[in-house]
Amino acid sequence: MRTKSILLYCTSLYLSIFFLNFLKNVSNLYQNYVIINKLKLPLCSDLHTICIIKILRGFYMTLKKKVLCIVLACLIIVVGSGAVYGFSILHGIAGEQLDESDLNINDLLSDDVANIALFGIDGRDDVEGDRSDTIMIASINFKTGAIKVTSVMRDLLVKIPEGSKNDVSYEKINAAYDYGGPQLAVKTLNENFDLNISDYVVVNFDCLVDTVDTLGGVDVNIENEDVLYWTNEFINHVNYVLNKSDPKIEGVGTQHLTGVQALAYCRNRYSDDDYKRTARQREVVQQIVQKALNVDLFTGINLLGKVYPYVKTSLSLQEMTTYAKAFMTVENKTFTDYRIPLDDLSFGEMIDEVWYLVPNSLADNAVMLHKFLYESESYTPTANLLKISERVAGIAGSGSGGVTVDEDAPYQKYSNSNENDSTEPTPSTDNSYDSSGNNSYDNSDNSSDNSDYAPPSEDYTPSPE
Repeated sequence: MRTKSILLYCTSLYLSIFFLNFLKNVSNLYQNYVIINKLKLPLCSDLHTICIIKILRGFYMTLKKKVLCIVLACLIIVVGSGAVYGFSILHGIAGEQLDESDLNINDLLSDDVANIALFGIDGRDDVEGDRSDTIMIASINFKTGAIKVTSVMRDLLVKIPEGSKNDVSYEKINAAYDYGGPQLAVKTLNENFDLNISDYVVVNFDCLVDTVDTLGGVDVNIENEDVLYWTNEFINHVNYVLNKSDPKIEGVGTQHLTGVQALAYCRNRYSDDDYKRTARQREVVQQIVQKALNVDLFTGINLLGKVYPYVKTSLSLQEMTTYAKAFMTVENKTFTDYRIPLDDLSFGEMIDEVWYLVPNSLADNAVMLHKFLYESESYTPTANLLKISERVAGIAGSGSGGVTVDEDAPYQKYSNSNENDSTEPTPSTDNSYDSSGNNSYDNSDNSSDNSDYAPPSEDYTPSPE
């Protein structure tokens, strides 16, 4: 189906261009004869020439109408086949449908805001596991036109509800996707933040390269030399994995990035902490959304064709169309971003030799998230969330250490042990922890001992081992 749609689309487009060019050439020829006639040149005094002009004029007017009809028909076919192509793509990205009865949905929230979970997974074949390296919540307010993107830190200590492959436990939030895919990951977000998410989008990171290139690149601010250095190291790695040859970024400040450079910029986790990494991701996502909202038809179809193999979603075609129509009718669209947990409501802590980002109060973070998403002055957490929040605090030994709750869910150590394959640039870490409680925590994948690491040279080529 998709192959036939592409063939029909390309053929129709070619015919449209051919007939338009043909009409243009005939028009130029006829206009030249008209000019000669108006100037009353000797050629036009010839009866034979005058007859040719009259015949050509009649032929031109008739041909013009016919060609315009043909072009119009071809354009209709182009648009129609483009729509068929687009629909076939949208049907192709349909993924696992969620069981809404098992998502712990908060039914008391406003329907004016649609919340969709976004999970970014690693596309590298040399990395095992289905961890969600990036977790975001995309929110669309149909009344105000506001798009809001919230990053949820992957090391956040939360309750992982019972799934098909796991018992209830308390561990890193990105364990949920590894244990139970989108179903359990969405359920985890709802239960820990009192949300009403019922749909998801899973994006393979490799999708970012084609998306950015199709949209003409993105402009970002390379903050300092450390960000520049490590982003360039990741460019080496991405080029190797994807068999690309994009150049390194030349300097700090505002830079226009290609797809490979943008992916490396988002993946860079070593120049600073995970807060900055997620901020870079939101910076790139914001530009992608803004550019995608303003693309022409053909660019949009081209973009769909390139990204669809990398995307899966629970949204139906009807839901995607409804969201698009409702959103496009709103004027003064805005885009804002957020991050959970907040700086002053969390701290980093080593628990059983694994680094966690611990919320001072998970309930307080949820209240602030609701204030951001729904622009409400206050939100009262559910009794279930308050119980989870106490349990998290008790596990971390902060504030309410040793608190007893009604559930016997165990704490479990969850480490991103496979997060650094040997081909990816990796800095040395000592997993040091600043006991002052500040949030500049190191997210350099604490499971690996990289004390012997030396930075790659300029001609660095990652080993496929």
